[in-house]
Amino acid sequence: MAISKKLEIIYHNGQPDGIRSLRKHLSTMTTYIIPRTLLSEAKGLTGVIRPGIYYLINEDTQNNIAQIYIGQTRNGITRLDDHNRSKDFWNKAILFLADKKTFSLDIISGLEEYAIIKARESKRYKVENTVNPKYEIDEYDLASIEEIYEEIKFIMATQGYKLDNSEESINSAAVLHTTRNGIKGLGVYAGDRFDVLEGSEINLSKEVNLPKYNKMRKELLTSGGIVSDGEKHILTVTLSFKTPSGASDFVLGGSTNGWIEWKNTDGVTLNDLYRKG
Repeated sequence: MAISKKLEIIYHNGQPDGIRSLRKHLSTMTTYIIPRTLLSEAKGLTGVIRPGIYYLINEDTQNNIAQIYIGQTRNGITRLDDHNRSKDFWNKAILFLADKKTFSLDIISGLEEYAIIKARESKRYKVENTVNPKYEIDEYDLASIEEIYEEIKFIMATQGYKLDNSEESINSAAVLHTTRNGIKGLGVYAGDRFDVLEGSEINLSKEVNLPKYNKMRKELLTSGGIVSDGEKHILTVTLSFKTPSGASDFVLGGSTNGWIEWKNTDGVTLNDLYRKG
Protein backbone atom coordinates (compact mmCIF):
# COMPACT_ATOMS: atom_id res chain seq x y z
CA MET A 1 0.00 0.00 0.00
CA ALA A 2 1.33 3.44 -0.97
CA ILE A 3 2.24 5.85 1.82
CA SER A 4 0.11 9.01 2.00
CA LYS A 5 1.89 12.37 1.91
CA LYS A 6 0.69 15.73 3.17
CA LEU A 7 1.67 18.93 1.38
CA GLU A 8 0.80 22.42 2.62
CA ILE A 9 0.55 25.24 0.07
CA ILE A 10 0.26 28.97 0.62
CA TYR A 11 -0.88 31.20 -2.27
CA HIS A 12 0.72 34.43 -1.14
CA ASN A 13 -1.09 36.83 -3.47
CA GLY A 14 -4.26 34.77 -3.74
CA GLN A 15 -3.62 33.62 -7.31
CA PRO A 16 -3.13 29.97 -8.30
CA ASP A 17 -0.34 30.92 -10.72
CA GLY A 18 1.21 33.59 -8.47
CA ILE A 19 3.78 33.30 -5.68
CA ARG A 20 3.45 30.01 -3.81
CA SER A 21 5.29 28.31 -0.97
CA LEU A 22 5.01 24.58 -0.32
CA ARG A 23 6.17 22.33 2.49
CA LYS A 24 5.83 18.59 2.96
CA HIS A 25 4.60 17.60 6.40
CA LEU A 26 7.47 17.44 8.94
CA SER A 27 10.04 18.58 6.38
CA THR A 28 12.50 21.41 7.14
CA MET A 29 12.66 22.41 3.47
CA THR A 30 10.33 25.02 1.96
CA THR A 31 9.70 25.36 -1.76
CA TYR A 32 9.05 28.79 -3.28
CA ILE A 33 7.54 29.07 -6.75
CA ILE A 34 8.06 32.57 -8.08
CA PRO A 35 7.05 33.95 -11.49
CA ARG A 36 9.85 36.17 -12.80
CA THR A 37 7.53 39.17 -13.00
CA LEU A 38 6.86 38.87 -9.26
CA LEU A 39 10.49 38.51 -8.14
CA SER A 40 10.59 41.87 -6.33
CA GLU A 41 7.33 41.15 -4.52
CA ALA A 42 8.60 37.74 -3.38
CA LYS A 43 11.56 39.32 -1.59
CA GLY A 44 9.18 40.45 1.12
CA LEU A 45 8.50 36.88 2.26
CA THR A 46 10.15 35.49 5.37
CA GLY A 47 12.46 32.53 4.83
CA VAL A 48 13.46 33.33 1.25
CA ILE A 49 17.07 34.23 2.13
CA ARG A 50 17.99 30.76 3.40
CA PRO A 51 20.46 28.47 1.56
CA GLY A 52 19.49 25.82 -0.96
CA ILE A 53 19.24 25.12 -4.67
CA TYR A 54 17.00 26.63 -7.32
CA TYR A 55 15.62 25.86 -10.76
CA LEU A 56 15.12 28.53 -13.40
CA ILE A 57 12.63 27.23 -15.94
CA ASN A 58 11.09 28.25 -19.22
CA GLU A 59 7.67 26.72 -19.85
CA ASP A 60 6.48 25.92 -23.37
CA THR A 61 2.94 26.37 -24.68
CA GLN A 62 1.94 23.07 -23.01
CA ASN A 63 3.17 24.32 -19.60
CA ASN A 64 6.00 21.80 -19.71
CA ILE A 65 9.62 22.64 -18.97
CA ALA A 66 11.40 23.50 -22.23
CA GLN A 67 14.61 24.89 -20.72
CA ILE A 68 16.07 24.60 -17.24
CA TYR A 69 19.01 25.97 -15.26
CA ILE A 70 20.02 24.69 -11.82
CA GLY A 71 22.13 26.55 -9.30
CA GLN A 72 22.91 26.83 -5.61
CA THR A 73 22.40 29.81 -3.34
CA ARG A 74 23.70 30.66 0.11
CA ASN A 75 21.49 33.74 0.41
CA GLY A 76 18.21 32.56 -1.07
CA ILE A 77 16.29 34.72 -3.48
CA THR A 78 18.91 37.47 -3.71
CA ARG A 79 21.00 35.15 -5.90
CA LEU A 80 18.34 35.48 -8.59
CA ASP A 81 19.10 39.18 -9.10
CA ASP A 82 22.17 38.24 -11.15
CA HIS A 83 20.14 35.86 -13.30
CA ASN A 84 17.42 38.46 -13.75
CA ARG A 85 20.03 40.68 -15.39
CA SER A 86 22.03 38.08 -17.30
CA LYS A 87 19.65 35.26 -18.34
CA ASP A 88 16.71 35.91 -20.65
CA PHE A 89 15.24 32.43 -21.17
CA TRP A 90 13.49 31.82 -17.84
CA ASN A 91 10.00 32.85 -16.74
CA LYS A 92 9.74 31.10 -13.37
CA ALA A 93 12.04 30.30 -10.45
CA ILE A 94 11.58 27.40 -8.05
CA LEU A 95 13.68 27.52 -4.89
CA PHE A 96 14.22 24.72 -2.38
CA LEU A 97 15.48 26.35 0.82
CA ALA A 98 16.15 25.23 4.39
CA ASP A 99 18.16 26.30 7.42
CA LYS A 100 21.95 26.06 7.44
CA LYS A 101 21.84 22.95 9.63
CA THR A 102 19.88 21.11 6.95
CA PHE A 103 21.64 22.66 3.97
CA SER A 104 25.31 22.85 4.83
CA LEU A 105 27.69 24.01 2.10
CA ASP A 106 28.63 20.39 1.35
CA ILE A 107 24.99 19.35 1.03
CA ILE A 108 23.92 22.18 -1.30
CA SER A 109 27.06 21.78 -3.44
CA GLY A 110 26.45 18.05 -3.76
CA LEU A 111 22.73 18.55 -4.31
CA GLU A 112 23.37 21.07 -7.09
CA GLU A 113 25.63 18.64 -8.94
CA TYR A 114 23.26 15.71 -8.37
CA ALA A 115 20.26 17.71 -9.67
CA ILE A 116 22.17 18.78 -12.80
CA ILE A 117 23.17 15.18 -13.51
CA LYS A 118 19.56 14.00 -13.10
CA ALA A 119 18.24 16.80 -15.32
CA ARG A 120 20.59 15.81 -18.12
CA GLU A 121 19.76 12.13 -17.72
CA SER A 122 16.03 12.82 -17.94
CA LYS A 123 16.27 13.97 -21.58
CA ARG A 124 13.04 15.91 -21.13
CA TYR A 125 14.30 19.44 -21.76
CA LYS A 126 17.33 21.56 -22.61
CA VAL A 127 19.65 22.02 -19.63
CA GLU A 128 21.18 25.51 -19.73
CA ASN A 129 24.06 24.71 -17.36
CA THR A 130 27.20 24.93 -19.50
CA VAL A 131 29.73 24.35 -16.70
CA ASN A 132 29.82 21.18 -14.62
CA PRO A 133 30.13 21.83 -10.87
CA LYS A 134 33.61 20.89 -9.70
CA TYR A 135 32.43 19.05 -6.64
CA GLU A 136 32.84 15.43 -5.62
CA ILE A 137 29.91 14.17 -3.58
CA ASP A 138 31.10 12.55 -0.36
CA GLU A 139 29.76 9.02 0.08
CA TYR A 140 28.52 9.93 3.56
CA ASP A 141 26.53 12.86 2.16
CA LEU A 142 25.11 10.91 -0.77
CA ALA A 143 22.30 9.27 1.20
CA SER A 144 21.09 12.66 2.47
CA ILE A 145 21.37 14.19 -1.00
CA GLU A 146 19.36 11.37 -2.58
CA GLU A 147 16.67 11.69 0.09
CA ILE A 148 16.40 15.46 -0.40
CA TYR A 149 16.29 15.07 -4.17
CA GLU A 150 13.44 12.56 -3.92
CA GLU A 151 11.47 15.16 -1.98
CA ILE A 152 12.30 17.78 -4.62
CA LYS A 153 11.20 15.40 -7.39
CA PHE A 154 7.92 14.71 -5.59
CA ILE A 155 7.14 18.40 -5.07
CA MET A 156 8.02 19.27 -8.67
CA ALA A 157 5.73 16.47 -9.88
CA THR A 158 2.82 17.86 -7.85
CA GLN A 159 3.22 21.08 -9.87
CA GLY A 160 3.25 19.20 -13.18
CA TYR A 161 7.03 19.15 -13.70
CA LYS A 162 8.57 15.74 -14.35
CA LEU A 163 12.21 15.23 -13.30
CA ASP A 164 12.43 11.47 -13.74
CA ASN A 165 14.29 9.80 -16.57
CA SER A 166 11.82 9.57 -19.45
CA GLU A 167 13.29 6.27 -20.67
CA GLU A 168 13.47 4.50 -17.30
CA SER A 169 9.82 5.29 -16.52
CA ILE A 170 8.57 3.67 -19.72
CA ASN A 171 7.41 0.08 -20.08
CA SER A 172 8.43 -0.91 -23.60
CA ALA A 173 5.20 -2.88 -24.03
CA ALA A 174 3.25 0.35 -23.58
CA VAL A 175 5.03 2.25 -26.35
CA LEU A 176 2.71 3.32 -29.16
CA HIS A 177 3.61 4.45 -32.66
CA THR A 178 2.19 6.50 -35.50
CA THR A 179 3.41 6.31 -39.08
CA ARG A 180 2.28 8.39 -41.99
CA ASN A 181 4.10 9.71 -45.08
CA GLY A 182 7.30 7.99 -43.94
CA ILE A 183 7.24 9.67 -40.50
CA LYS A 184 7.47 7.48 -37.41
CA GLY A 185 6.54 8.85 -34.00
CA LEU A 186 6.75 7.03 -30.67
CA GLY A 187 4.65 7.77 -27.61
CA VAL A 188 3.17 6.63 -24.32
CA TYR A 189 -0.33 7.34 -23.02
CA ALA A 190 -0.64 8.00 -19.27
CA GLY A 191 -4.32 8.91 -19.02
CA ASP A 192 -3.83 12.56 -18.10
CA ARG A 193 -1.18 13.20 -20.74
CA PHE A 194 0.49 11.77 -23.84
CA ASP A 195 4.29 11.72 -24.04
CA VAL A 196 5.99 11.89 -27.44
CA LEU A 197 9.31 10.13 -26.95
CA GLU A 198 12.84 11.11 -27.78
CA GLY A 199 13.81 9.67 -31.18
CA SER A 200 10.44 10.39 -32.79
CA GLU A 201 10.51 11.78 -36.31
CA ILE A 202 8.74 15.11 -36.84
CA ASN A 203 7.17 16.08 -40.17
CA LEU A 204 8.31 19.68 -40.56
CA SER A 205 7.22 19.77 -44.21
CA LYS A 206 3.62 20.08 -43.04
CA GLU A 207 2.54 22.77 -40.60
CA VAL A 208 0.19 22.03 -37.72
CA ASN A 209 -3.27 23.60 -37.88
CA LEU A 210 -2.80 25.03 -34.37
CA PRO A 211 -0.22 27.87 -34.45
CA LYS A 212 1.05 27.12 -30.91
CA TYR A 213 2.52 23.82 -32.08
CA ASN A 214 4.30 25.47 -35.02
CA LYS A 215 5.81 27.94 -32.56
CA MET A 216 6.81 25.06 -30.31
CA ARG A 217 8.52 23.31 -33.25
CA LYS A 218 10.52 26.44 -34.11
CA GLU A 219 11.62 26.87 -30.50
CA LEU A 220 12.80 23.27 -30.36
CA LEU A 221 14.72 23.66 -33.61
CA THR A 222 16.50 26.66 -32.14
CA SER A 223 17.25 24.99 -28.80
CA GLY A 224 18.33 21.63 -30.26
CA GLY A 225 15.22 19.80 -29.14
CA ILE A 226 14.71 18.89 -32.80
CA VAL A 227 17.77 18.13 -34.95
CA SER A 228 18.30 17.30 -38.61
CA ASP A 229 19.42 13.81 -39.60
CA GLY A 230 19.73 13.80 -43.37
CA GLU A 231 16.26 14.59 -44.66
CA LYS A 232 14.61 13.67 -41.37
CA HIS A 233 14.03 15.77 -38.24
CA ILE A 234 14.44 13.92 -34.96
CA LEU A 235 13.13 14.85 -31.52
CA THR A 236 15.95 14.77 -28.92
CA VAL A 237 13.74 15.27 -25.84
CA THR A 238 10.51 13.78 -24.53
CA LEU A 239 7.48 16.10 -24.76
CA SER A 240 4.19 15.90 -22.87
CA PHE A 241 0.84 16.83 -24.41
CA LYS A 242 -2.57 17.09 -22.82
CA THR A 243 -4.24 14.94 -25.49
CA PRO A 244 -3.26 12.15 -27.92
CA SER A 245 -4.45 14.33 -30.81
CA GLY A 246 -2.23 17.22 -29.76
CA ALA A 247 0.70 14.80 -29.75
CA SER A 248 -0.06 13.40 -33.22
CA ASP A 249 -0.72 16.89 -34.60
CA PHE A 250 2.74 17.95 -33.41
CA VAL A 251 4.42 14.90 -34.95
CA LEU A 252 2.54 14.61 -38.25
CA GLY A 253 1.33 18.14 -38.94
CA GLY A 254 -2.14 19.18 -39.98
CA SER A 255 -5.09 18.14 -37.82
CA THR A 256 -5.25 14.51 -36.69
CA ASN A 257 -7.25 12.17 -34.50
CA GLY A 258 -4.70 10.81 -32.04
CA TRP A 259 -7.07 8.12 -30.81
CA ILE A 260 -6.83 6.55 -34.27
CA GLU A 261 -3.27 7.55 -35.21
CA TRP A 262 -1.52 6.00 -32.19
CA LYS A 263 -1.31 2.19 -32.28
CA ASN A 264 0.50 -0.55 -30.38
CA THR A 265 2.84 -3.12 -31.95
CA ASP A 266 -0.18 -5.26 -32.94
CA GLY A 267 -1.76 -2.38 -34.83
CA VAL A 268 -4.51 -1.82 -32.25
CA THR A 269 -5.47 1.84 -31.98
CA LEU A 270 -5.40 3.84 -28.77
CA ASN A 271 -9.18 4.17 -29.14
CA ASP A 272 -9.65 0.39 -29.08
CA LEU A 273 -7.17 -0.05 -26.23
CA TYR A 274 -8.72 2.50 -23.86
CA ARG A 275 -12.22 3.40 -25.06
CA LYS A 276 -13.60 0.00 -25.97
CA GLY A 277 -13.84 -3.13 -23.95
